[in-house]
Amino acid sequence: MTKPTKMSSKAAVTARCLVLHELDLFIDYIRATDPELKLDDATVLAAVALHQMSELLRQKPVLIHRFREAVANIKSKAHNSQ
Repeated sequence: MTKPTKMSSKAAVTARCLVLHELDLFIDYIRATDPELKLDDATVLAAVALHQMSELLRQKPVLIHRFREAVANIKSKAHNSQ
């Protein structure tokens, strides 16, 4: 596991909040698939899914293509706002 990075800007803090919100939604989705699943177990399953995400992207060229398009879009917006 990598060392957590320090939040250095308001934009970085906002981005982290967005990630946490989406993670909460994903955990809720996992729990909806099995209402008897405990919150801590659903959270571990979400962590496992995130851990396996890079392998999934490597196995599915269409997903990595969409991911790279999103990266290019973010870079383009950042460049245009300067």
